[in-house]
Amino acid sequence: KLSMVTNIFVRESVDHYEPPQRATVHLDVKGTGLNREHVRAQVSDVLHQVRAQIESLHDEQEGPVTWFAVSKARTWSWKDDDGVKFSEEVCVKVKFCDFSCMGTWMNSVLAFKGVRVWTIEWSVTELRKRELETWLRQKAVRSAKDKAEQYASALGLQVSSVKTVADEGFLEKSKSGGMSSAVASRGGGGAGYGKDSSDAYQFTPEDVRMSASIEAEFLAE
Repeated sequence: KLSMVTNIFVRESVDHYEPPQRATVHLDVKGTGLNREHVRAQVSDVLHQVRAQIESLHDEQEGPVTWFAVSKARTWSWKDDDGVKFSEEVCVKVKFCDFSCMGTWMNSVLAFKGVRVWTIEWSVTELRKRELETWLRQKAVRSAKDKAEQYASALGLQVSSVKTVADEGFLEKSKSGGMSSAVASRGGGGAGYGKDSSDAYQFTPEDVRMSASIEAEFLAE
């Protein structure tokens, strides 16, 4: 007597929320005025001071700043009732491994004229990311097999083998939390300041969401 083989197709996703190990602050230094050279000098001076602070904290291994970049300089001009105005902006990214130091540094750097913090991106180290990728993929396969066995059991069958496992693509979603859409501006205490302007930011980091998705085909009989 020939036994009938049933194909069971399963799509499975697994999620994991990992406490962040790194935080990248995205900020810019911006100046605006009627004199192009004055604007450029102002931005250059503030950027020099900001960069000096960053470099004093930078240590690739020990931190608190493990990496930074100064890039995306842009200028533009427009005409209004006061005449032709000029604006210049330079983007800065700073990665911290110590979130307390990050808060203290932000409190300090926002005292400079024209500095704005746009977002904080929470993440894990590359080593931890690779470890989690491996673990999540294995978990997704085990979960898919469990699901297939449940389907087979409902049909009075047993999973005999797996025919195909297809990678649906590993998705890492570590979008910024905390101040994701907030702009912390200089003056008047500013977003995130306490009553005392010397208060440092107190962050509660948002976990980094990671996930893995697969498709698998099992044979049951």
